[in-house]
Amino acid sequence: MSFFHQISSRSQSLNSLLCVGLDPHLAELNLPESSTEEQRCEAAYDFCKRIIEATADHAVAYKPNAAFFEALGARLGCATLKRVVDSIPDGIPVLLDVKRGDIGSTAAAYAEACYDETDGIGAHGVTLSPLMGWDSVKPFVTGNYADKGAFVLCKTSNPGSNDLLALSTESGGALFEKIAGLANEWSAKAASESPSSSSEPRLGLVVGATDPSALDAARRAAGQDVWILAPGVGAQGGDLDAACAAGLNDHGSGMLIPVSRGISRSPDPAAEAIKLKEGINSAREAVVRRRKDEEGESQAIESYQRDFLEFALDEGVLKFGSFVLKSGRTSPYFFNAGLFFEWQCASQAGEKLRCGHNG
Repeated sequence: MSFFHQISSRSQSLNSLLCVGLDPHLAELNLPESSTEEQRCEAAYDFCKRIIEATADHAVAYKPNAAFFEALGARLGCATLKRVVDSIPDGIPVLLDVKRGDIGSTAAAYAEACYDETDGIGAHGVTLSPLMGWDSVKPFVTGNYADKGAFVLCKTSNPGSNDLLALSTESGGALFEKIAGLANEWSAKAASESPSSSSEPRLGLVVGATDPSALDAARRAAGQDVWILAPGVGAQGGDLDAACAAGLNDHGSGMLIPVSRGISRSPDPAAEAIKLKEGINSAREAVVRRRKDEEGESQAIESYQRDFLEFALDEGVLKFGSFVLKSGRTSPYFFNAGLFFEWQCASQAGEKLRCGHNG
């Protein structure tokens, strides 16, 4: 099963869009400055294991941040990350937050280190920087890794993202919108070069929940099938309701909300995960309900439109039945526009339209 198929299936089965971050900040491990690498790594493992055990029934995926494990020590940090990933129950996707971005053999080596289940970390998906182009993404989603997936940085949640990602392109849109569109192109290219058993896209987008307008633009550029990872809810100040309104697809899905500190710093991570999951679901239900109402309103006929149709039927302009047109084609209706050239008919039609608009 491909990475994004796993994400979709688990999201549906849990009725959840919650992604739980595993970020063992040294400051949160409550260790003395004199602690050894072994002590730091053991504390980090226990920290993550506690969160996993508390949230496994509610998390669509886990997102360990490689940097915090690397900071534990050069000798044991990556081994601890591997231990944490191995402790995650089978069937739960692991998104390794590494933000890699290189080409050629270097990118291939990074992919192997992230994905290999024996000597690597054993992740199912990764985060990537796409600014070096398709060459930097290809090794992570093709060949032996055709069933893996990646979220590419599109419009990140930090204020400095505007320095580059909001720049205008020759086509007129912002750079992040171009990246959102490329995600579809690259997914199709990956599927063409390395077919897999799944039709799910192989690339998603990282778009900060702190910028709803960018979320909306990215969703429009990427389409309905692409998953969006939307960090920034909670500690960074992102508004959950606004983010869901902008980023959810037409089915009220297609977006993961990652939360790290909000859960890890809670005295009861399990209760906090449930609270977050329910809050996200309330927001998505409100979005789906509002969109249905708006769709119904757009399809409803205005009173002046109804008056015009009644007038057209009364005057014989619009008839229903079986009619042979000049082209020889049979039509279930006939609209005689020529009648509108008659003064009285046209005058009355115009009056009804005018009154309808002004009323």
